[in-house]
Amino acid sequence: MELIKGNHDSRALFKYLAAHNPIENGQPKFAFHDVGVLIKYDHRQYYMTHYPMMLGIVNQIINLHGHIHHYAVPVKENINVGVDTPETRYLTEQVPFGTPFSTSEIEEMVAGKAKEFQEKQ
Repeated sequence: MELIKGNHDSRALFKYLAAHNPIENGQPKFAFHDVGVLIKYDHRQYYMTHYPMMLGIVNQIINLHGHIHHYAVPVKENINVGVDTPETRYLTEQVPFGTPFSTSEIEEMVAGKAKEFQEKQ
């Protein structure tokens, strides 16, 4: 599980989890990141961060972030995946509040936002 430090997270919490980090399948359960982490999945790269990051012109990199609560960044490569994101409007089926998004739901949000941006041009 990738844990990215947010502005309300204490270093003490990360230290506690690191000290009590169970091994699963030969790997620690938790990995800790101060800024973000790049995850590769199904021919795409996701840069997961707490704050939205402006990545410039990119191909196949999507910034999955939180922090801005019920707002969306007006950049098609930035997807707010916080619990109160407005970008669930791109989903055909809504998920219960607080439910983590699946990769297929994230891809549906990415495709919906890209389509919306294309239609605006």
